[in-house]
Amino acid sequence: MATATTSLAPSAWQIGTNDPIGVAQWYLDRYWNRQLPVDPVAIAQAAGVRVFQNPNLAPLSGCFYDEDGPVIEFNGREPLVRQRFTVAHELGHHALGHGPRFRDPSENFSLTAYDSKEVAANQFAAELLMPADVINHLIMKRKITDFDRLAALFNTSGVAMQFRLKNLGWL
Repeated sequence: MATATTSLAPSAWQIGTNDPIGVAQWYLDRYWNRQLPVDPVAIAQAAGVRVFQNPNLAPLSGCFYDEDGPVIEFNGREPLVRQRFTVAHELGHHALGHGPRFRDPSENFSLTAYDSKEVAANQFAAELLMPADVINHLIMKRKITDFDRLAALFNTSGVAMQFRLKNLGWL
């Protein structure tokens, strides 16, 4: 776990964009070791964010707050792919300057609910965990087109990979 009490990572305005994809790419360029799957906990910690697994967080999946520095907590009782997305999502709230946020359990999501900060944090998380340039390389250059293999390489849920491939124009 990181022990830093202040964030090393600049806010979106210091990076020069508030675009969630651009901010995620900045984090990848700065903190990612180029290994798959992307490790959102390692990236958050490298950016000076303390990350804690909290099995008693239910019914929440995760939360971001500032207590003597940025902190992400995630529900350790959820599936690993959900935990990874939650950490990336909460890091997105931090990176995009959204302030303290709490992530609802998946049962609370619906197509009629819309919160621009949640959408932006989801876009950040998708780019962080499944970088577009890496997906495009794997599909175009390495000819990996099997949906399940791609999800396994990135250690994401099938649903997350399906949305990502659709948003990138592959489906």
